[in-house]
Amino acid sequence: MPTLKCDVKNCSYNECNYCSLDYIHVGKEGATNKEATCCESFNEGEYVASNCAKEPEEVVQIKCSATQCVYNAKEECRAEYVPISSTSTACCACEDTLCEAFISR
Repeated sequence: MPTLKCDVKNCSYNECNYCSLDYIHVGKEGATNKEATCCESFNEGEYVASNCAKEPEEVVQIKCSATQCVYNAKEECRAEYVPISSTSTACCACEDTLCEAFISR
């Protein structure tokens, strides 16, 4: 499973640049560059109580629908390191996030 670093500070699942979900979904089928990808698991807001029972993890499973990425193997990410970042300071939708690991086939 990939090591995940998330710089999207206003995602409710982000705590200290780690994700509190068991897995995330990176997407945008047909994406041909990293700017066309996004973290479909993004949820704007403060860290919510429902996530407090799960400690944030550095290594998570990543489902991926960006089939043109070299790391995509049967919709699973096989990259060693996956940074997720924000495309703007006013990040409020999954389209405002992107997968920095994306490399087109």
